[in-house]
Amino acid sequence: SCVYLPRYLESTWFIWVSQMNHIPMDIDYDKNEDWVSTQLHATCNVNQSLFNDWFTGHLNFQIEH
Repeated sequence: SCVYLPRYLESTWFIWVSQMNHIPMDIDYDKNEDWVSTQLHATCNVNQSLFNDWFTGHLNFQIEH
């Protein structure tokens, strides 16, 4: 039973970290942009702060990663 709490916390953390900057921005599919431009328009960085950097392991810079 003590195995479930760490797994629950880890799962919750993973969802927050992986989803907060993978939710795409609005993009126009009719522009026919190249793949790199489309990827840059479909993702976003999360504001830098000591907490965000620590909490996400610096994955808050989604575009660069």
